[in-house]
Amino acid sequence: MAGITLRDTGVQVHRWLGLAVGLIALALALSGAILASAPMLERIAAPARFRVSGEQRQAASLYSNVAHRRLRPGERIAALSLEQGSSPVVVTLDRTGARAQRLLFLDPPTGQVLASGWKDGGVIGAARRVHDGLFLSGLGRWIVGLGGFGLALASLTGLWAQMTRKRPKTSAKRPRNETRWTIVHRRVGLWSAILVLALTATGLAVVPTPVMTATPAAPPVTRAALSVDRVVASASGWTHGTLRAIDWPTERSPDWTLYFEGGEPGVVKVADDSAKALAAPAHAEPVMLSWVRRLHGGQGMPWIWWPLAALTGLLAAWVAATGLMAWGRRPKVRRARR
Repeated sequence: MAGITLRDTGVQVHRWLGLAVGLIALALALSGAILASAPMLERIAAPARFRVSGEQRQAASLYSNVAHRRLRPGERIAALSLEQGSSPVVVTLDRTGARAQRLLFLDPPTGQVLASGWKDGGVIGAARRVHDGLFLSGLGRWIVGLGGFGLALASLTGLWAQMTRKRPKTSAKRPRNETRWTIVHRRVGLWSAILVLALTATGLAVVPTPVMTATPAAPPVTRAALSVDRVVASASGWTHGTLRAIDWPTERSPDWTLYFEGGEPGVVKVADDSAKALAAPAHAEPVMLSWVRRLHGGQGMPWIWWPLAALTGLLAAWVAATGLMAWGRRPKVRRARR
């Protein structure tokens, strides 16, 4: 059609993409901002979990024995997290047939139980389920992936349209086809485009595939054959890294899985029947994917990253909301009669 430029086409693509993925982008941005602020929100909402008396870690068997004494009927130990720093030791308890897992927060130097709570409970748990799949499980992850792709494309087309836009003279009035929401949307979108694109791209890289999430996790075994001390001793012979986490054997895979950091291999499997240990590089996350996941989620990043990521999520939510408002309040254009 005569008179339509490449920029006009890009603007139309940006508008229709924004309309298609606006609500999804708004949900993902707000939930992402909450998850980025989770370290601070958790300490505010449940301060008892973080009242540790020190950072020194004891043998893993100390924490597993404490957890055994706190098991409720039908519960089994599923995992043990030994994150460093001022974080508590976390034991994950699984109950057969139950959808939620219970967490025990232990004091690292003493093993004393600081608090307990449900995994993915409260506002943070709801935000995680929204961010991962919009409460729709496998189908939701497809929608999140498509919404993230549409958001990235909308950001690129919006950035390109803004960079190729003709700047009006300082004395010129606001164009008739621009509302207040359009101006706010354009300015905030320009300021936050690079950060939004970075988080969107890394989010697309770590979206779980339906194959990974279709099979539910198997429950841990009722009683493991080996003690935790023997498992750790067997696995430590394969690596000089620091023990970070332990996954108990399950009814589907009767092997212990131990995760180390600061040494190779990072993942070691120990057979529960023979105590034979083997490196499991296939279970280790690729280095590039690990960095992408850390960049998107903020784990292991400097403290400045999570407020920056939270601010980016809020700005993205604001851009999505103002874009939808600008679309709803756009001036009506009537065709001229011939």
